[in-house]
Amino acid sequence: METHLQDLVRLSFSSTPDELLKCALDTCIRLAGATGGSILGEEGPYLQFLFADQPSLIGMRVPLNSIAGDTVNRDRVIYTFAPGDKRHYDGVDRQIQRQTRYLLSIPIPSVHARGNADHARRNMGAVQLLFDRDVLDGQCDGVARREFEPAEFQQDTVFAETFRPVFGTLPLIAFGLEVMKLRQTSYQVIHELKNKLIGGLSWLNCLADDLTASVPTWANATTREDFSLAETAVREGAELAKKYLQLTKVYEPRFEMREVAALVHEVVVSTRALVRDMGAEAIGVGESVDSGITDFRMDVEQMKMALFNLCKNAVEVLRQHGGGAVPAVRLTAAPSDTGGLVLTVSDNGPGMPSEIADNLFIPFKTKKEGGTGLGLTIAKKIVDVHGGTIRCETGPTGTTFRIELQQEETT
Repeated sequence: METHLQDLVRLSFSSTPDELLKCALDTCIRLAGATGGSILGEEGPYLQFLFADQPSLIGMRVPLNSIAGDTVNRDRVIYTFAPGDKRHYDGVDRQIQRQTRYLLSIPIPSVHARGNADHARRNMGAVQLLFDRDVLDGQCDGVARREFEPAEFQQDTVFAETFRPVFGTLPLIAFGLEVMKLRQTSYQVIHELKNKLIGGLSWLNCLADDLTASVPTWANATTREDFSLAETAVREGAELAKKYLQLTKVYEPRFEMREVAALVHEVVVSTRALVRDMGAEAIGVGESVDSGITDFRMDVEQMKMALFNLCKNAVEVLRQHGGGAVPAVRLTAAPSDTGGLVLTVSDNGPGMPSEIADNLFIPFKTKKEGGTGLGLTIAKKIVDVHGGTIRCETGPTGTTFRIELQQEETT
């Protein structure tokens, strides 16, 4: 048990909440000797299957008067023979095309403390484990059911040894659910903020046009500067919101075989357009693709985002600090020694001091004026999702970001 919990704790620090919860459910099923199971969480007036050993259940909702609903709202561990329990939601059986037999439903306690001892315990959801046989030594007698307070269930000598490991995972499951909820809430808030800022930028432009039409003399040097500063602040806020949304959406890749040369060329074309928009035409943008590289399995849209963020970062550095005789950014692709793919983004700028290089991939850690630090974080997240590595080599003659991806074996 201790080994499983240690693995889950390590996972909580190094993975997404989704991965943590999937692993926690698999661990509960395995340790309890169950034939299957699920994690349900609150979704408005319902409970929703968030994770399940049967993928067809994920996203399905059950009413609050179900077994799971009673578990959550009444803070009870419920063990029941499902065919004889009218609270069992038969839509579940229709979905998985088999009949649920013995079911153990355990409340997931909230990570938030209760306001006072008199208030009912608040739960975040339920873990449900399925069994083909009666694992509680005849406690259900084929038709009856048993309900326990969680503390009572854990103290019962008949059940404690078998299910103590499951209860040990509940705090980690609660932590994962809370992070998921916070991520979803923050995503919704930032999405609305982005829309408001984009709308505000549009109205600033309309206001400037209206003032010019009605009061032609308003636009002196001071007011023009004020409007320019306001426009820049709103635009940077919208860009920050957009990057945050990108950061939270890179967990669902769509892998397929794509042409590497086309990927590299599209990123270079986009970077050249960026250089023109910035009025930095002196910066050259080049590309090179080894003839030994053709197609590679990846999420091409996300990889474009990662590479463009790296190229954009290089362009901004060269624009601010200069480079060699001819400042330049170069994107290359070549095979790795192990048969994978190596992508590099290089510039001939002045390099970075160690205190910056050591914090490159930490969100909001940046010394760049007007920067957010999210561009490189997004790039690393995308590379992580691809199972690859990214590292930075920097010195007085330039900086190179090296991405290495492994080609998955096909059968």
